[in-house]
Amino acid sequence: FFKQKTAYESSLGLVGSEMCIRDSVIDSHLHLFKANSKDYPRPVHPGLADEDREVLAKELIIKMEKAGVDKAIVVPLGPEDHYLSELQEEYPGKFAAVGIYDADAPDPAENLDRRIEESSIQGIRVGFVDQEAGVNDDPEKYELFPLFQAMAERGLKVWFYAEPAQVEMFDRVLERLPDLVAVFNHCGFMVSLDNLSIDQHARPHFDVQIPPPTLDLLERVGERPNTYVHFSGQYAFSHEPYPYPDMDPVTQRLFKIFGPERMLWASDFPWILEVPGYEEQLNLVEILLPDQTQKELNLIKGGNAERLFRF
Repeated sequence: FFKQKTAYESSLGLVGSEMCIRDSVIDSHLHLFKANSKDYPRPVHPGLADEDREVLAKELIIKMEKAGVDKAIVVPLGPEDHYLSELQEEYPGKFAAVGIYDADAPDPAENLDRRIEESSIQGIRVGFVDQEAGVNDDPEKYELFPLFQAMAERGLKVWFYAEPAQVEMFDRVLERLPDLVAVFNHCGFMVSLDNLSIDQHARPHFDVQIPPPTLDLLERVGERPNTYVHFSGQYAFSHEPYPYPDMDPVTQRLFKIFGPERMLWASDFPWILEVPGYEEQLNLVEILLPDQTQKELNLIKGGNAERLFRF
């Protein structure tokens, strides 16, 4: 039911009988996965991604087309890239891929090269830098420094989602590796899994203060020009229903730190599929950023992702 288009064709829209160029809308972070099996191994998360749950591309594409979203960056649930590989073949030009850090890989550089070849990954999602070291230790001695160094050499982006102490360590890594590109997930919140719960809509939720005190740390790290932030995940932190008005001060602070050139809208599909809904998640850009120009909104909704990723 889906007619594949080239990257150029996807940027075109018809107005009457005339052809006009429009900016691509790109969902810069979402999850697709098959049921856990021998052929498609993945982590199982009770209440979120039970063993038999599947979230497939054909379901997502229906939502994307209805909302006017052209492309997406897919992040699996674990370091297994089996479904990522299929997506790259089945929907060329539609999806870019960010893998998950593989803690069992003995050689990070070899692991990255293999996954680039097999699954066309363009980044790795990481949740820590070193779980034993201190912030003031030599960054080049941190456990994951070899991984970050190998990523910088290959032009891979870091998807970072971690606690404040790990963010401080990562800031020191970025100082040593100034070419490394980092994207802080979900409005830059620095969360602990100890605060994770599943809400009444079967979505992840974190019991956090709004606005979070960690915004000062995010601002310090965000001074580095190769840092970006996802405009996503509001549902997981807000204490109010959609459109999450208590997230307004967070949004304004993110805009101050990163500006329109370093913010990337994302849906965090499928957790938002039912509440608030896929299209509603996209609409948050204009609801929470009502005073920005169309050019700035277009950067957030797709322009920045288009610049960072190959589709």
